[in-house]
Amino acid sequence: MNALDFNDVSVQLGDTTIWSHATFALAPATITAVLGPNGAGKSTLLKVVLGMIEPREGSLRVLGAAPTRGNPRVGYMAQSRHADSLSSITARDYVGLGFDGPRFGWGRTRSKHEVVARALELTGTTRYADQPLNTLSGGQRQRVALAHASVFRPDLLLLDEPLAGLDLAAQAEIVELINLIRESTGAAIVVVAHDLNPLASIVDCVLWIARRQVRCGPVDEVVNASVLSELYGHPIEIFTTAQGRRVIVGLEEEIAHPHPHGHDHDHDHAHDDEHAPAGERGEVAR
Repeated sequence: MNALDFNDVSVQLGDTTIWSHATFALAPATITAVLGPNGAGKSTLLKVVLGMIEPREGSLRVLGAAPTRGNPRVGYMAQSRHADSLSSITARDYVGLGFDGPRFGWGRTRSKHEVVARALELTGTTRYADQPLNTLSGGQRQRVALAHASVFRPDLLLLDEPLAGLDLAAQAEIVELINLIRESTGAAIVVVAHDLNPLASIVDCVLWIARRQVRCGPVDEVVNASVLSELYGHPIEIFTTAQGRRVIVGLEEEIAHPHPHGHDHDHDHAHDDEHAPAGERGEVAR
């Protein structure tokens, strides 16, 4: 059974078509990077999977069933956690909120203490579990947020920009943790990101959204000049550095106007996606 099955799915918000004819399948225990311009509909894709937005056309299955809100088999780590950086709640209590939400699944057979402790252990956050969130570094808060999202060891984990606002060292640690969660739980993990390069070592598939189109497949089948030129409607070139990083030439306007990162930009997770047609805003999408 696939973690996700999309069959000719189209999404419209108001009078705006976000993307159309999305057909793809994601297998268990895989990591998929979701890339594309700001406003293309990446966060909207997650909301469709979460059952928060209904497709205009097509059908989809989430872990073999119709998408439903509050599914304990689906974990979700939201974009921009500015409030976390100001909160005096402890990391342990914040992870506990993830247990209190669904109140079923594991919670029927395991105590809250045991479930939270296991999530803290998996994400390497036990040592500072009793510290307030506002005393933790950005990377530590991201680890806590991952513990919160994975408290019920979901079969599908959706991560909206988990690397935003982190320096390179912290990004590398979070990437390693994402892979550890995949290996430890067998979950399929979907990661919305602005740059493929930090994730390249762990990603199995790329799902690229641009100009109301969706392309999904193995990295080399999607991140190539032919496919990206078709998606963006103008010539794109890709060069690989000696260190293995992909440099995409042809998206200069996006790179010149990057999407703001960091915890000082807390907003509705799909605000830009819902109101900006694809390609009208830019980001570093490499």
